[in-house]
Amino acid sequence: MSVRFVWVIALLFILGIFVPAGSAYSVDVTVDGAKRYQNIEGFGTCLIAWTERFRELYRTEEFQRIYVEGVGCNMLRVNMWGPAFEKPTEDWRQIRCEDFDMEANGGRPRIFVDFGRDILKINPEIKIIGTVWSPPAWMKMNKSITDKRSNAIRAGGYGNFNNRVNPKHFRHFCKWMAEYVKIHDKQGVPFYAVSPGNEVQFTQSFESCVWDGRDYVTILIMLRKMLNEEGYSHVKIFGPETMTSHMYEGGTGSYVKTIMDSPKALEALDVFATHGYEDGVKAEMSATSSGRFWDMIKDTSKPFWITEGGTGGHDWPSPIHRGIGNALHNALVAGNCSAFVPWQVTEGRESIHAIMVMSRYTPKTYTAMHYSKFIRPGAQRIDAQPGFGAVQVGAFFHEKTRDLTVVAINPTGQEQTLNLAFNNLKGLASLKVYRTSASENLQEVGEVRVSDNKATFQMTPQSIVTFSGKIT
Repeated sequence: MSVRFVWVIALLFILGIFVPAGSAYSVDVTVDGAKRYQNIEGFGTCLIAWTERFRELYRTEEFQRIYVEGVGCNMLRVNMWGPAFEKPTEDWRQIRCEDFDMEANGGRPRIFVDFGRDILKINPEIKIIGTVWSPPAWMKMNKSITDKRSNAIRAGGYGNFNNRVNPKHFRHFCKWMAEYVKIHDKQGVPFYAVSPGNEVQFTQSFESCVWDGRDYVTILIMLRKMLNEEGYSHVKIFGPETMTSHMYEGGTGSYVKTIMDSPKALEALDVFATHGYEDGVKAEMSATSSGRFWDMIKDTSKPFWITEGGTGGHDWPSPIHRGIGNALHNALVAGNCSAFVPWQVTEGRESIHAIMVMSRYTPKTYTAMHYSKFIRPGAQRIDAQPGFGAVQVGAFFHEKTRDLTVVAINPTGQEQTLNLAFNNLKGLASLKVYRTSASENLQEVGEVRVSDNKATFQMTPQSIVTFSGKIT
């Protein structure tokens, strides 16, 4: 054997490209049912309605069932659309949902109601959440639902930007939101929660509206009071929907601090919510940002949702290499996230912004389904150690249904022997196994026996696996 050949083999070992037959890496994971963390409220996406092509797709029963039964979504985020009420109204008390035009812009507001109503017929437990991208133009300083260019403010003030609500219309804005809640309720699509601002730090050439920290706190308190007075005290308020990773002075951290410094605002806000982007477009999926955000809010006892974000590529193995699998794992395990609702459900082509292509599943879709189809609302994350390493592991237990779900991601190029030990989970006899890899799409690949509270499974290189079982 030549010296050169020996050096090549050695290099392949170092890079992890070559592993001799019969050898495997081993990972020991302990799942402990006694150590419990956040309750899971659900998974879903936003809904875009820019063109009639998408509106037609959403009206089909096939796509409605794909959303609910196929992908397993139980949440839906929709746009509370400003141009649905373009009538300037001096007296805020005269803003009435009966005057809303839900057929505006080719029925753009209508499709959110119609799709919501149709998926509620399939699953009455669907949670509809609404976000304001921009209120009606007449309420704003610039008299427009958009800005001429994209930029950002700091939480401490607006600078020269006027893509914001006129202070004299703050009460109008909150009444308009309450009436939007009312019109959804009247049409059988009640809101579970609403947000007064999408990415409140950013002014954009598309629908947008900035709020500085002080004004955001003001409208949180005002909106809570308005919803209560209109009979909607049960509707939650979430926000500020800024970027998870923007913890710098004047960024997300400053907005959160401003809320936390106001007892009334903190009481008004039911859920802290952020977006998984670096800059509003590029996806940000690190465990560090989710963990840092959770550390900042954990003492408030408020849940944490991710309500938008890019989700990476579609082609394998992108979904588990800085893709949607990593985004889900990091949000749930590092960030204690209770709801994961990224940007668009679908687009006409493969996109980092959508999880499928029209009605077609991709490896990215199947990766998301390892979580959304198995971890149902009401489940609670339980301890799985180590959660991060060569294999990333998260575990979830549903007390009512007795369902145990363990999701493991092996992004490496090597087969990994996963040794699972179960503590405080008596009665677990076996686990069904579902895998997505280079050659499989959420395929059931058998069942592993649990003996003496232990199980072993050989993880295929570059794969994601869901283990599903019952605690009897």
